Amino acid sequence: MIPNKWGQGQLFAFSALDGASFFSDDFTGTLAGDKIGVIFNTACRRTLYFGDMHKFISPKLSCVASDIIILETLIGTFSMIFAERHLVIGEGVDMPCIFVSCGGKCEISREDDAEIHDTDDGEYTALLRRGTRFAFAYGKSKTEVIALCEKGIKLDTEKLKEKKLWPYERACKDENYSALYAKCISVMKSQLYSPEGRLKRIWSTPDRLPHRNMWLWDSVFHAIGHRHLDTNTARDLILALFDVQREDGFIPHMARPDFSSDITQPPVIAWGAWTVYEKSGDKSFLKAVFDNNKAFLLWCRENRRKSNRELYSWHTNPELNNRCDESGMDNSPRFDTESDLYAIDFSCYMANEARFMKRIALELGDSEEADFFDGWYESIKEDINGLLWCEKDGFYYDYDIQNSCFNKVQSVSSFLPLFSKICNKEQAARLTEHLESPEEFGTEFAVPTISKKDKTYGSDMWRGPSWINYNYMLAKGLKENGYDNLYRKITDKTLSVVNEWYIRTGTVYEFYDSENRIPPYCFNRKGEVFEPYDFRVKYQTIRDYGWSVTLVFDMLNEE
Repeated sequence: MIPNKWGQGQLFAFSALDGASFFSDDFTGTLAGDKIGVIFNTACRRTLYFGDMHKFISPKLSCVASDIIILETLIGTFSMIFAERHLVIGEGVDMPCIFVSCGGKCEISREDDAEIHDTDDGEYTALLRRGTRFAFAYGKSKTEVIALCEKGIKLDTEKLKEKKLWPYERACKDENYSALYAKCISVMKSQLYSPEGRLKRIWSTPDRLPHRNMWLWDSVFHAIGHRHLDTNTARDLILALFDVQREDGFIPHMARPDFSSDITQPPVIAWGAWTVYEKSGDKSFLKAVFDNNKAFLLWCRENRRKSNRELYSWHTNPELNNRCDESGMDNSPRFDTESDLYAIDFSCYMANEARFMKRIALELGDSEEADFFDGWYESIKEDINGLLWCEKDGFYYDYDIQNSCFNKVQSVSSFLPLFSKICNKEQAARLTEHLESPEEFGTEFAVPTISKKDKTYGSDMWRGPSWINYNYMLAKGLKENGYDNLYRKITDKTLSVVNEWYIRTGTVYEFYDSENRIPPYCFNRKGEVFEPYDFRVKYQTIRDYGWSVTLVFDMLNEE
């Protein structure tokens, strides 16, 4: 099955799986909403598009992937293929139908049969049409783009088509999701950059545009999906995190070849690495992860505890719509208070890492390390159940340190004790009651990030919508705790809703309406939605979002 759904904002990019694709000179586009074309996000935007399509009979898109577009008509086929990181080529029966439009100030000139687009920002593009072929190139000089066009016009289009289409020969186990399965492969390819600067191996980014950097827990979620395509790539996505690790063990929440942030993100590396190892069996990978991740976890222990308790607190900041980007739940109402919190999610992530570090240590034959992490896990478990569990409500909460009380915001993060095997059978049963209650978390598309009872419940990011990563982790936790039916219900609904909106809009989104009534592209993201879609004006529900795709892909590959 080949992906063939057009949707505004879909990615069009050259993958590091096919050749050099660098962060520093990235040339990436998104699909246009008003024409069959690609908007390239240069400083002065260029749009490469097929025009005058009304002349052709019954045009039909047979392929819409992240690096190849094929349009079929009764009189011939048109194609647009990302051949190299700065080169797009194609062919058709009538090449004058391919055009370039430039936003902003752009000087257009001709050199022989090449059309040159020159802007004040020092970026050049060229469009060369010759016979039934075309080449479109990007570079820093006229000479460079013309030479690249000349190279592109001679490339074997048919061989390139075969190369781009062969990944879609993989079959989905469930034919109902074959189109979504192919879409996932397409987007997963587009996430990958080549080694550059401090990053010594292939690394990933959440969505290429508008996000371009590497994020900590995104990389782990990406690896979980990529393990089904290539375990070496999956391994590299995790090991790349250690390329930017400081000597004291700290790993930044966000990095690129020449920059790192000064906060971290949810620790999920050992869990993700074990998941990859289950597929690869590569013990040398486990060893590399173990030593580096131990240093990171010890850094968290030293720098993210507010007391001697084995409970962990996120770094927060005064920014109202981004109070806790370290947690990944940027604008969650959990952080509307200015008090320091023992965080249920951070503490559960640390417990989960400890239990998987124990598992890795045993696999490596190191019983001493296994005992160390087993003891650490038990200490975290004891403190979570001793202070963060509310017996009256049958629920886990963050704990307000200054005021010595629960911070009673019912969030999806409070179900993570299922994921990290913290709760006993009675606690698990009471948590599932909240999960299934229609007045709380049992929505049409569970699991909402905030209970429907909460006054902040709505449509803005972590204040109501459903996120695929939490659905994935909670489903895993439910299965491990013996709630197979609820696990299956959440997984099936996740696949159904993501597939529905892919078929309708051609896109897999960052988050979804927990009632599945409002289209994902209409949702607020730290403020009201802006139309038409333009991430340069305002970030909105991100399209072709990385972990939504990779975790859905993992669900689809389950036995």
